[in-house]
Amino acid sequence: MEATKEIKILLYVIIVLLGVQFGFTFKKLNMMDDDIIKAKSGDQTMVVLNHIKFDKKDEFNNILFDEVMPAYYAYEDSIEEKNELNDMAGESMRILLPENMNQDSTWTFIMLADPYYDGALYNIGPPLYQKYGEEGAKEVFGRWSDCFAGNQVLFLGKQK
Repeated sequence: MEATKEIKILLYVIIVLLGVQFGFTFKKLNMMDDDIIKAKSGDQTMVVLNHIKFDKKDEFNNILFDEVMPAYYAYEDSIEEKNELNDMAGESMRILLPENMNQDSTWTFIMLADPYYDGALYNIGPPLYQKYGEEGAKEVFGRWSDCFAGNQVLFLGKQK
C-alpha cells in the first residue's frame, strides 16, 4: 500500500520503553490532508523511528498491515472510556513508509502520534493476545521483533 497526498495511513504506535519489548498497534483512516488531526500548541507528541533490517522490509510491512493492524481493529478494552481514548489516538497516528534504504542498509519506518494521548494503548501486546491467543501472539511478536535492526528510537515532545 503506497501513501499518497490524499490518503494517510494512521497507525497506533506500540511502545514498551527502555528496550524491554517494542511493538505497535495501528489504526488506518483514509483522510484528506486538510482533515488530519494535528497537535495544538502545548500538546504532547511522539515520534518513533523503527530501523528495519535490509532484508526484512517487506516482511515487516506484511506483518504490520496483515496481522498487527487487524489485531488493533478487533481489540476491545473492557473499559468503554479506554476504547474512546484509543480511537482518538488512532485517528491522530500516521506512518511514513521508507522509499530509500539508509546508508547502513536499514529501512526506517517513522510512526507519528500527533497529538499523543496519555493513557491510550500504544502497546502491541493486548491486541495480539486478544486476537491470536498467547501462543499466536508470541509467534507474531517474534517475527515482528526479528525484523528490527536495533531498538526503536522514541522522541516525546510538546508542539510549539
